[in-house]
Amino acid sequence: MLDKIHLTVQGGRGGKGCESLYHRKDHKTIPNGADGGDGGSVIFRASHNAPGLDRLKLKQHLTAESGDQGGSENKRGRKGEDLIVLVPLGTSLYNRDNHLAIRDLCNEGEEVVVARGGRGGSGNIGDKVATSGEEGEHLEVEVEFRIMADVFLVGLPSSGKSSLLHHLTRAHVEGKDYPFATRTPVIGVYPYDDYKQILICELPSLYQGSTQGRGLGTDFLRHLARAKLIVFMLDTTMKYAANTREGLETLQKIVYEHDDALRQIPSVVVVNKSDSAKDLGEVREELQASGQLHFLISVKTGEGVESLMNFVKERIESDHHV
Repeated sequence: MLDKIHLTVQGGRGGKGCESLYHRKDHKTIPNGADGGDGGSVIFRASHNAPGLDRLKLKQHLTAESGDQGGSENKRGRKGEDLIVLVPLGTSLYNRDNHLAIRDLCNEGEEVVVARGGRGGSGNIGDKVATSGEEGEHLEVEVEFRIMADVFLVGLPSSGKSSLLHHLTRAHVEGKDYPFATRTPVIGVYPYDDYKQILICELPSLYQGSTQGRGLGTDFLRHLARAKLIVFMLDTTMKYAANTREGLETLQKIVYEHDDALRQIPSVVVVNKSDSAKDLGEVREELQASGQLHFLISVKTGEGVESLMNFVKERIESDHHV
């Protein structure tokens, strides 16, 4: 999934003003050239129906329509059409030259004018000097997409993130018996109380080699910036860590070194496969010693999942009421 691209945007040029003279029967000449039309603007708009950024990458130079030239007899030139660029909810726009944010587009229908069209030139009506239209604004834009989800599952390989997401949302991510099965972020919808819902996103797995670019790296962690709750997932078999404490430290180290601001987002620890634990008492002791809020679950048997989701619902609803 492509989530960051560079685009060149250009507002439409203003139409040229008209220089025209009307010759009266008494041999007087009257200037009657009209103004040119303004150029169209490039407008980015958030939409549920927008394609992914990979579609935008196919046409990296976006230019709005130019305004028409003014005509005689005071006929003003037609304004150029605005170019509306649909982007997914959760898209951020940055000026590439000065790295300043232009706008976050997070709600349906939100829009921002990124490059304004040039003003149309003046016609010679009223004894004005006819002028050419202005160039439209030109901008190099960085477009970055971050997933809009409430809960993000971040875990070690084979910890059961896909199985939990499928169990809760029926998303088409049946758990696989091999590590790094999830190659890109996957979103599912958890419905409850008839009309409420929570968006849950599973991110690809992390392990000690991720920061060196092994596995699938860590670039996808940028999506966590919009999270309301981070779920750190481990499992009792501990194939990728010596114990629960080490596994949790690995995950948190990678996440917080990627972006220290993520520490401000609430988190919870979930240890899956309680039905397969060799020593469940030892796992509980390690979790209690971590001082982290935690849940011991088994996606396979359903044990502990309801308690976990009761907490998640309470956490998300309290966030909505803030």
